Amino acid sequence: MQTSSWNLDRSRLEQVPCPLCQGVNFERLAATDRYNMGLVTVGCLGCGLVMTNPQPTADALDDFYSNHYRHFYSDFGPRDGIPTEAHIRACRIDRRCAVTAEFLVTRGELLSDMVVLDIGAAEGSMLKAVGDHVPSTRRIAIEPNPTFGRFAMAHADCEWHASLDNLRTSQPPPIDLVIINHVLEHLKHPVQVLESLKPLLSPTARVYIEVPDVLEYRKLTVLHIAHLYHFGADTLAHLATNAGFDVRLIEKHAPAKHPRSLRCVVSVSAGAAASADQPTAVNCRAGWDAVTACARHAWFAHGKRWLRSAAGRSRSAGG
Repeated sequence: MQTSSWNLDRSRLEQVPCPLCQGVNFERLAATDRYNMGLVTVGCLGCGLVMTNPQPTADALDDFYSNHYRHFYSDFGPRDGIPTEAHIRACRIDRRCAVTAEFLVTRGELLSDMVVLDIGAAEGSMLKAVGDHVPSTRRIAIEPNPTFGRFAMAHADCEWHASLDNLRTSQPPPIDLVIINHVLEHLKHPVQVLESLKPLLSPTARVYIEVPDVLEYRKLTVLHIAHLYHFGADTLAHLATNAGFDVRLIEKHAPAKHPRSLRCVVSVSAGAAASADQPTAVNCRAGWDAVTACARHAWFAHGKRWLRSAAGRSRSAGG
C-alpha cells in the first residue's frame, strides 16, 4: 500500500558504499519504512553501520527537502513553514536545547567568549539556549531554509549562513564549539562534512554530536526518508575517528520529544600519528535486531496510518 504523494522510483535511487569502511556488501534488515516509500534499510557486513541503501540521489533529496518535507514531517515543525516562539514552547524545543546547553557548560565545553557554530540550526533554539547560558559567546547558524535562518538571527541574536561554503567565504574567526544536533543522520556524506570542519576550528575546539540511538529503536516510525544513517555507539565512534577526531565522550541520552539518543563530544586528533593508530572497524551488528523487529509488523503500522489519514480526510470533508 503506497500512501505517500512523493514519487521515489528507481531513477531517483542509487547504490552507495558504506561511508565508514567503503564496503559494498550489505544484509537487508528492513524493506519498508514509516511512509511506505519502499526504502530499504541494510547493515554493512564490513563495519556494521545501519543505513538506507539504495539511497535517494542528491537531486531527489534536494527536491524532497525543498518541496515535500513539511508534508511528511508536519508534527516536527510549524505547518505553515513559519517558525514562532509559541511553536518552540509547545514542542518543548526550548527545554530540549536548554538541557544540551547546560550539559556543555557543566562539562566545560561551553565557556565565555567562545565562537559557537550550530549546523542545521533550524529556528535557532539551540543558539538561543547557548546565549542564555553564556551571553558573551559569538553565535553562528548554518541553516539552508531562509525563513528559519532569518528567524534564528532575531531569536538567537546570531549570524546566519545558508551553507558551510557561505560561512567559509565570510572568513569567520576560529570556531571553538560546533553543535550538530540530530543532523548528522540526515547528511549524505557525514564523514566528509566532519572532515571539512577542521580548517575552521581553533586548536582546542570541540564538536558536540547528537543522533538517535539505533539500539533503542522500537517502532517503524524510526525508519524514514530523512534519516539515511542509523548509529550505535560503535559506528558513531568509527565515523568520528575516520574523519580525524578523537572521541572524548559517548553516552546514552533521553532528550525531550526526541527518540532516545547518543550524545558525543569529539576533538581534532593530535596529528597523523594519531590517525594511523585508529582501530579497524568491527562489525558488532549493533541495532540490527532492533531494526528488523521494527519492520516485522509493518502491516499494522501502515494500517494505523491509513486509518488516521482517512479519519482526517473525513473530518476535513465535513467542515
